[in-house]
Amino acid sequence: MSNIKIIASGSYIPSIKVTNEELEEKYNVENGYIIKMTGIKQRFYAKEDVEELAIKCAKNTLNNLQEKIDLIIVASTTQAEQMPSVSYKIQKYFNIEDCMCMDILAGCAGFINAFDIAKMYIDSNKVNTALVIGVEKLSHYIDKNDINTEILLADGAGAVVIKKCDDTKLYDSYIRSNGQEGEILTTSNSLNSKIYMNGKEVYKYAVKETVKNVKKLLEENNINIDDIKYIIPHQSNMRILTSMSKKLEIEPRKMYSNVENIGNTFCASIPIALDEILKSNKLQENDKIILLGYGGGLNTGSILLEI
Repeated sequence: MSNIKIIASGSYIPSIKVTNEELEEKYNVENGYIIKMTGIKQRFYAKEDVEELAIKCAKNTLNNLQEKIDLIIVASTTQAEQMPSVSYKIQKYFNIEDCMCMDILAGCAGFINAFDIAKMYIDSNKVNTALVIGVEKLSHYIDKNDINTEILLADGAGAVVIKKCDDTKLYDSYIRSNGQEGEILTTSNSLNSKIYMNGKEVYKYAVKETVKNVKKLLEENNINIDDIKYIIPHQSNMRILTSMSKKLEIEPRKMYSNVENIGNTFCASIPIALDEILKSNKLQENDKIILLGYGGGLNTGSILLEI
């Protein structure tokens, strides 16, 4: 249980659209190959650098919000600069005083870790309101000769603001890491580094560990999967999301997805999808959702959250 509430959300999708037709022609594969393999129709690349993506997303999130931000946490795997990191650049841009900033590196599930850390700071009464952002510029690290990664990956940013509230809301998290198998999805932050992905092994890990993770979270809270309005997963690709739905024995509509039109944006994918679902009026007060992250590290994490 907890006393936090999402009071704002936002996202930013960059402007350069890359279609399946372009990539299918480049790699000389048949029409329809990419949608069949991934469920993705298009993805977007950014002219902006990663901190600009984060700042534009923060503008969309903080628009007309009067709350004082006490904590900024940014999750990303594509920061180009070590110091000052993106959270500090956001603080500087918005001139937020008396604020704690931090950036975390926890693979594609980083937003889950960042959200959970923010929640714990709020619970401890260290802060009252936190801005949590997931942001990626994966286009810089794509191997443009590797069809397995180029057809999947994209740029973008998503965010939420969470705040201490008077109501007691259901909240729990279950986060587990497996560094022993981290070599199946790798990159570094050097300018010439490219993302390497062993697609077969990533698929096996993602489906197995996410299903186990969700079941453990439900079991620990004595909740049935039918009590969950939506699972909002990391938008890796449609094949993985479909397999997870089948293993959890839920209708596909309950596994919320926008990967078809956005692509795989690593740390940004969950907050982008969360912003979309919150603004579509698909959720009502006291609905229960699960945020589900998985990927590089390896890292798997879920959050059970009552709206």
